[in-house]
Amino acid sequence: MVRIGVVGVGGMGNAHCNSLPNVENCEFVGVADLRLDAAEAVAQRHQIRAFQDYHELFDLVDAVVVATPPVAHTQVIVDAAAAGIHAFCEKPLSLTLAAADTMIEASDKAGTHLMVGQVLRFYPVHELGRQMIDAGAIGDITYIETDYTGPYNAPRNRPESWYGTVGGLLENGIHKSDLINWFGGTAITVAAEVGSFSGHDDWEDYTVSLIRYDSGAVGILRWGGFLGARGTNETIIDGSEGSLRLDMAADLAYLKKRGGEWKEIVPNREGPHGVLGELTHFVECVRENRTPMIDGRGGKHAVEVVLATYQSAKEGTKVALPME
Repeated sequence: MVRIGVVGVGGMGNAHCNSLPNVENCEFVGVADLRLDAAEAVAQRHQIRAFQDYHELFDLVDAVVVATPPVAHTQVIVDAAAAGIHAFCEKPLSLTLAAADTMIEASDKAGTHLMVGQVLRFYPVHELGRQMIDAGAIGDITYIETDYTGPYNAPRNRPESWYGTVGGLLENGIHKSDLINWFGGTAITVAAEVGSFSGHDDWEDYTVSLIRYDSGAVGILRWGGFLGARGTNETIIDGSEGSLRLDMAADLAYLKKRGGEWKEIVPNREGPHGVLGELTHFVECVRENRTPMIDGRGGKHAVEVVLATYQSAKEGTKVALPME
């Protein structure tokens, strides 16, 4: 059994606390939060231990889920690695590339696993899409288009929580930054537009990123509440032999071969998926000592595409990756 604790019991931290008791080969043993009353409330619900200082939690666990605000990720993960504790880190991994490197280096040095919570990889329709691409269903990928958008909604007020200090693409759109990388590979250039309906230069309402991958494929990532009355979370992947449309909302895939018609395909929804799926994968990686599907380097690359989007829009240039 892998003994796991959670550091940070806010929104996503609480979601992880509710999922961990259902993960096989896992024992949920404790939580830590600077707000001791919040940690104690969760601990009482799950009949586990609560701490204010996460270092005390380390004495009980083999691994931790780090669900603090992103600015606090680095120190927790560095300290966990120093204690020989594996870490699952909520997205985004970091706010800077330097912080990501610090966490990766600490984990590498300690020989601990670092996984990033890019949960869209564990949605059945996206898992099916990856399997079909790997099986050659659409040939070589040439173009990817993915949206994480809502209907037009403006003006907005900046949130008073920590979310208001982090750009929306970095805090939320990071989901699709990772997903497009999963299908596209290693991004080598980004050109982008970023805008605000609300007058905030550093807290955007929408982004459009044009991404070139080392495979030669081109991707477009759109995030924000600006698509008229529709909004969409779909992903379209075109290849040399056909096209895939992955409908995240309906959890359905559609395949069109060259010269054919669109065919609906229902993904396998059995077994753990979503948050439960990613935590199950993390526990399996710890138990079997294998690298997680989305490790620190993958988490860093998703952050890099976002930071390149911001830089491209600010400077009016195409940004080459890896960034300085």
